[in-house]
Amino acid sequence: MKIEIDLPADLFDAQYPQEAFRARARELSILELVRVKRLHEHEAQTMLGIDRHELVRRMEAAGITPTEKEFAAIRSELQKAIASKRTGAAPARKKR
Repeated sequence: MKIEIDLPADLFDAQYPQEAFRARARELSILELVRVKRLHEHEAQTMLGIDRHELVRRMEAAGITPTEKEFAAIRSELQKAIASKRTGAAPARKKR
């Protein structure tokens, strides 16, 4: 897919060339597709040509929680619920 954006040419110069803007817009578009679950993280990693660590860093910078952190949070909540069930206490509910 190609998207064209009509912007004044004088917005760009040697310190912020059109190509830098184009690359950043592409990256943010790919990350948005990950956020809305249209792309898998490994697909975004391949499209951006970066390693997993860098993808996670960029996702977090964009406010997107990487899968492994989502799973860790779910696992933690489940372990707390199981522990509280064993002790007979009601599990503390996390506000969302």
